[in-house]
Amino acid sequence: MTKKIHIRIIKLTLLTLIPFSIFSQDLKDKKIEFSITGGALLPGKVQGSYESDYNPDSTVTITNKVSPLIKFVTDFNILPYLSVGINVNFAKFNINDILYKDESMKEGNEVSLGYWDDREHIIPLDDIKMLETNVSVKGRFILTDKIVIKPCVYLGYRKTFSSSPDAREKGLVLNYNIEYQYYFKTNHFLTADLGIFSQPYGGVTHVAHVRSFGVPYITIGYGFAI
Repeated sequence: MTKKIHIRIIKLTLLTLIPFSIFSQDLKDKKIEFSITGGALLPGKVQGSYESDYNPDSTVTITNKVSPLIKFVTDFNILPYLSVGINVNFAKFNINDILYKDESMKEGNEVSLGYWDDREHIIPLDDIKMLETNVSVKGRFILTDKIVIKPCVYLGYRKTFSSSPDAREKGLVLNYNIEYQYYFKTNHFLTADLGIFSQPYGGVTHVAHVRSFGVPYITIGYGFAI
């Protein structure tokens, strides 16, 4: 009688573990992941300078408001614990203020950088859109049969678009984030990420050098894996 009970317990245990084992192995075997997320750029700082060494006498600090952001991501899981990917980020960059030596330069809904080359150079505060294309390297940690954590580093190219040529900037992107994935079905997951956008090098041609070491962001969305 005891032997039969033990056999039944073993059978029940195996029946319980098998689905989880299949699911966990299934996560390890995922080769490609696609996701779309939406969220916001959070308040941060960007520097603009007439000089490449960012001399304080020729440098302004740009602060941004919370701004809408959307991300499209494709990841290739080359190993169960390592991914490489590509992604496209699009945001409307809403400027809060532009400061020179802690004093606001804002006049209405724009900032004047001065007059040269036979024209006034203007930065609009709410007419800048940002597009990025990046490649990434990501760690991939499968914590449970449904949860994956992915710390990431992105390298890429950024360009801004505006009605003002003085706000059309391009530069080198170096971003960091941590992604969280929750698989609610075998091939479908919810995803969220918290990160930082930075630009170590770039600028507006013949106008200013531009750099940033910390505009945080957050997004949430949906993903599909195969």
